[in-house]
Amino acid sequence: MGNGRMCQIEPHYYQQLEALNTVLPVGGRQVSTLRTMLTRDIAALLPFNVQELNEKGGVCYGINQVSHNLCLANRKNLANGNGMVFGIPGSGKSYFSKSEMMQVFLGTEDDIIVIDPTLEYFDIAQALGTQAAIINLSTYTKNYINPLEMDVWTLDLNDSQGYIRDKGEFMLGLCEQCYGDNLNSRHKSIIDRCVRKLYIDIAKSREKHIPTMGEFYELLLEQLEPEAKDIALALELFVSGSLNIFNNHTNVNVQARFVVYGTRDLGKELGAISTLVMLENISARIAENAKIGRATWLYIDEFHTVLDKEYSAKYLYTLWKKVRKLGGLCTGITQNIVDMLQNYTAVTMLGNSEFIALLKQANVDSQELSRVAGIPEAQLRFVNNSPSGTGIIKHGNVCIPFDNRMSKEENPIYALFNTNLHEKARKEEGLDVD
Repeated sequence: MGNGRMCQIEPHYYQQLEALNTVLPVGGRQVSTLRTMLTRDIAALLPFNVQELNEKGGVCYGINQVSHNLCLANRKNLANGNGMVFGIPGSGKSYFSKSEMMQVFLGTEDDIIVIDPTLEYFDIAQALGTQAAIINLSTYTKNYINPLEMDVWTLDLNDSQGYIRDKGEFMLGLCEQCYGDNLNSRHKSIIDRCVRKLYIDIAKSREKHIPTMGEFYELLLEQLEPEAKDIALALELFVSGSLNIFNNHTNVNVQARFVVYGTRDLGKELGAISTLVMLENISARIAENAKIGRATWLYIDEFHTVLDKEYSAKYLYTLWKKVRKLGGLCTGITQNIVDMLQNYTAVTMLGNSEFIALLKQANVDSQELSRVAGIPEAQLRFVNNSPSGTGIIKHGNVCIPFDNRMSKEENPIYALFNTNLHEKARKEEGLDVD
């Protein structure tokens, strides 16, 4: 029977017990029988040349499609931990990102921040309870973030720590976004003057308080130049008009370990401004965490929508380059690669990302990424018409095909991460999910 199955049997007379002990998976060899195996024979049992990803303290990204070993990668070991997740709708990129977020949350003390334009990460925040915060920004939710918030108790008249200078640079971008046109040198000087006066007066005062946009607006009206009146008029809609959600003190928990910013209901006018305000708030949070040695993971879903806005793209571009020194790890989640490659800022950010997860793509998209990111064309077969939840991970110089699928039946983790409305509907109706 053994020969019929191409299995060579070597009898061990008077050594049956020793032979049995040798074949048991305990690592003890009690018989001296050896068999020489050539490369061809070994390759039949295990891939002869396969890359592996197995780092201590890493996140599990499924199994290696070639060797079927676990893929464990620690993005903190890379030159920079920034990453990109690409995949067409339904390819499993949201599931991939949620799986990484949950493992980081449960396995480390790091903070996690998500910019969520589709409100699909709220379920995770709700499941994490009091350690998570949901900040749904809109004109009706009454969730407020103050763009001018700062630790005013540490200010000094010489601005030795550069807090006022950084806030002035941020306000230039915010005012230009509200103004709807490029600011000239007179506009910029007026804005910088008002920002400095606002915070210097607070630094001089015994009674410290955090200013709001309304105070900045009043300072603009006090200036004599007509350009100041133009800037104030542009800000009026967002200060005292119907879109005044940023003219209030912060009333949400932006210090929670897991924070989700929902931006779906902001509309076109508030969308660009809110992105700038969120990025400013997140940048301050990353800097605060850096002082206490805590890493911050930032995820931006529908990444292409942020890059479409000039000022938020520039701000994010700067953050992408400096965040490594502050212990931050930024991740952009988007669909088509070709759209990103048409944007110079996006290409530069992709070049500064050591971690890339590529799920199912159109053929042309895969070829473009192979050219830009250095993924071997031979491995593109793992993303062309591949099942959802499978693809390629590029972790530094290592590039491996992964399979991150899990059982759907009676699996609470899959139910929490799943974004397929049709599967959810069938589940509620009591039907089987394939």
